[in-house]
Amino acid sequence: MITKKFRDMPLKTKIELIIVSCVLLISTVAFFNFHFISKEHKKVLYQTVASNLSYSASEIYTNLQTVEELANMILSNKTVQLRLPTIDSSSSAREKQLAKDDVYNILANYLFNSTNQYISYISIVQDNSVISTHALRFSNVPVEIRDQLIQKGKEAEGATIWITDYAQEYGCFLVKELREASPFSLRPIGTLMIHLDLHTLLEQTSIFHSSYESPSFLLFNNSKNIYSSQEFQKMDVENLYASFKTDDYCIRNIGHIPFFAVKGQIPHYKWDYIAMVSYNSIAQTITVTSMVCIFAMLFSLGTVFLLSSKILDTLTRHFKILIKKMHLVGEGVYNFTETSEDYSIRTDEIGRLHTHFDSMAQKLNTLITENYTNELLKKEAQLKALESQMDPHFLYNTLDSINWRAKALGSEDIVQITTALGNLLRISLSKTKTPFTLAEEIKLLDNYMIIQKLRYPQRLDYTLDIPTEYNCLLIPKFTIQPILENAIRYGLEEMSEICHISICATVENHVLIIKVKNNGSSFEDHLLEKLEAQEIQPHGFGIGLLNIHKRLVLAYGKEYGLKLMNHEDDLTGEEYAIVQISLPAISQGNNNNTNSKMLQEEQHA
Repeated sequence: MITKKFRDMPLKTKIELIIVSCVLLISTVAFFNFHFISKEHKKVLYQTVASNLSYSASEIYTNLQTVEELANMILSNKTVQLRLPTIDSSSSAREKQLAKDDVYNILANYLFNSTNQYISYISIVQDNSVISTHALRFSNVPVEIRDQLIQKGKEAEGATIWITDYAQEYGCFLVKELREASPFSLRPIGTLMIHLDLHTLLEQTSIFHSSYESPSFLLFNNSKNIYSSQEFQKMDVENLYASFKTDDYCIRNIGHIPFFAVKGQIPHYKWDYIAMVSYNSIAQTITVTSMVCIFAMLFSLGTVFLLSSKILDTLTRHFKILIKKMHLVGEGVYNFTETSEDYSIRTDEIGRLHTHFDSMAQKLNTLITENYTNELLKKEAQLKALESQMDPHFLYNTLDSINWRAKALGSEDIVQITTALGNLLRISLSKTKTPFTLAEEIKLLDNYMIIQKLRYPQRLDYTLDIPTEYNCLLIPKFTIQPILENAIRYGLEEMSEICHISICATVENHVLIIKVKNNGSSFEDHLLEKLEAQEIQPHGFGIGLLNIHKRLVLAYGKEYGLKLMNHEDDLTGEEYAIVQISLPAISQGNNNNTNSKMLQEEQHA
């Protein structure tokens, strides 16, 4: 019952039912997939942002405070307070050295007993001496930078300051001028410098999940980038910093690589802190989820496809039968006994289509049999009669008879004309499937010029300069000859002197360029464009320039065709008309070329 009801439904209703079912199923699955992926994606991003901002920034602040406390401990150490003045005031070299050793031991104990690996070295600088836990590392800092650090420490007058001006190259420095703690003295006894390795400091404070790649860090002081753990373009860093309106996260491309970046501020110091990790590594955390969702969607689509295929098969089968009937009608068969199904009992669109088509085929068969066949036979007989009258062999034989008659009478001029004309007709009317080459076009020109030179023996000068290696290049039939014919006609028409015509050919960048040059005439400006726009009407009975240009453009493309120009001879002042033909240099052996195939089809048309 359900099957019969569905079968008799209108075709539109059937298709709509299938489409609506598929769309509803796919939309439902896609919505849940998208919702699930978005939820997981946001979850990963928010967790990364929250952990980095709440923990890393506070950890950096704590570590900086620890370094400041270390500086205060060194300042208040009794040994430091007692021995530093001795180094500065004692005249005994031995006593000075013993005092330096005592201070060095204090600094070394503070450094090596500390768990803070980001402290590279501790140094105390006096006017004439330096005490450093790592003298080599301290000496790597240029003298002028050391002098600037000391000067800034003195200007701070005992306050603890952080200097980040050289952080990218030499690290960050805590500088503090040490002063004597004895009552009412407070005189300077040296400058304390604690060097911090920012790369180690930032790595220790990062809490990015181990599944991510190593993060990159940026530190800013008053909007100025003071440190980058990875080399970035200055413009990229500035744009990234400007993209943060407040403490937030964003996804930006840096050097064509997407990064997920989070920003925070280190309390008290007001240093801006940006941590970045490749967004690709974050995306990997949702790859598994995405694959599951994609698999579910593909499974749903596959199920929909199978169900739709089963349903549509009940429809398309009848259309295939109808197409087969159409094919049989095209072949002249009007008996459809092979299709055993009776469509006359169906009331839907498929039944109506088959019923009406069968009726139409029967009427068409009657019409063709009774009326049209006789008319076709009559027309075919008339065409055969016309073709027999225009048989090329009839023309060849007639010219051959004239030729033998002229030889018998001793008229050499008539022999040459009839021979040349016969060759022209043989080439022109030939329907051979072989490609037409430049050599054959030259042969056509030679035969044509034999006739023209006999007509104008004293007024026509003709030169042909085409290298023999170009003979195998393909060219559409009747490309040069009509242009040569126009050159003779208009060159001789406009003057009474000798008409000089020359044809030359060159190949430049795989383009065959043929120039037909004649004196005695000139081209109107933009002649081709005017002919194409029908602003002027062509005159003559031959193949026009516009016809040749269109053939070349259709065969090869808009970059090829004819170009008309005028040229004035510098010596004689005589004006020449030049037709330049441009077409691809395709050799006869290159028949697989697409342009070559188009050329052959155009020649055989």
